[in-house]
Amino acid sequence: MRLTIAIDTWGLVGGTERYARVAAPLLRDAGHDVRVLCGAALDPPPDGVALCEVPEAAGEGLDRAGRARLRARLAEAPADVVFALTARNRGVLEELLEHAPLVRYVQDHTLFCPGMNKLHEDGTACTSPLGLECLRRYFLADGCTGFKPAAFPRKLKNPLARLLGRERDLALHRRAAHLLVNSLYMRGELLQVGFQPERVTHLPYFTDSNSGAEPAGELPAGVRAFLDAGDEPVVATPARLTLPDKGVDYLLTALGKVAAPFRAVIAGSGPAEDWLRAKARDEGLGERVHFAGWLDAPAIEALYARARCVAFPSVWNEPFGLVGLEAMAHGLPVVAFDVGGVPEWLADGETGLLAPRRDADALAAALERLLSDAELSARLGARGREVAAERYSRAAHAARLEHVLATAAARP
Repeated sequence: MRLTIAIDTWGLVGGTERYARVAAPLLRDAGHDVRVLCGAALDPPPDGVALCEVPEAAGEGLDRAGRARLRARLAEAPADVVFALTARNRGVLEELLEHAPLVRYVQDHTLFCPGMNKLHEDGTACTSPLGLECLRRYFLADGCTGFKPAAFPRKLKNPLARLLGRERDLALHRRAAHLLVNSLYMRGELLQVGFQPERVTHLPYFTDSNSGAEPAGELPAGVRAFLDAGDEPVVATPARLTLPDKGVDYLLTALGKVAAPFRAVIAGSGPAEDWLRAKARDEGLGERVHFAGWLDAPAIEALYARARCVAFPSVWNEPFGLVGLEAMAHGLPVVAFDVGGVPEWLADGETGLLAPRRDADALAAALERLLSDAELSARLGARGREVAAERYSRAAHAARLEHVLATAAARP
């Protein structure tokens, strides 16, 4: 098949982009002609994968000139099927739907949530479908973290436009040949907004972490110096430094309650970094927590190799949590909050330890157990490696993905 993978950004940004890095060579190795269409390219593509960068596709809209340029670039390499990993630009999605049958991998809440993360302003999870409840909370309650009066200069017009935009996005996605989701939690979210069960397939992630396909590299000198300064067990946390969704603030509170010796490395960057650094100092963690900044994939692999466990403190309903699967591939137990799709791969007491959402005391207790008991950590980590190999294999993912893409390509 001639496949076009569509994504906003090609590069190591978040879970969607990390998946794209393994999906493109996966399909290439299966014998398909793979091209990546993106709005911005931060990294080179894998060998044998063509990269088509269309800057107009990087924004949220597409004017007439941008549409013409996109159509011309699509015509240069006609596709049998489009595999869309992101769809932030509605104009791009419209053009892709006209170009070839489209399979959309829905990996976040943006499609069906005007606030983008299904998280109320008070920190509780939203369980309502897109619709009037969104407006009720906006006007009569505190709203959501990304859908509240403070977020819009025009308090009436802007939220209505955002909601109508999401309805248009749903209508466009109903024209897609098929939808894929990475967790059963996400499948339930799509069914809740009216998609038919037979058009939504559960396709959990796989990972190349801890394999020859994703070799370890070198840690930055500052991270190495921090880790080499002591022999305490290491807690690794790869995370974007955003609030409130990623929960690194809860992790810092929990680490401040842990009595066992440890060193923690938080690998990531984002708008909340300065605030989180200040919080770490306030919690008395200055000597025990190191903010590593953004690390590339080989450096993350090297960090996993030094860790006792991985903390995954997201407080929103994570659609899946690819970091957890990477940790399991390394034989590392994961400590996380019980949110979204996380409990589908993190079995409490089997592959790691779960804590109730936003319960920093419970998170601290779970970390204490793993840091104090090397045997327990090793046992949970070993089981995690088995589960990753049994349930989240490259071969199983490839077979199901190819079947869905081939079926879509056969449609007129």
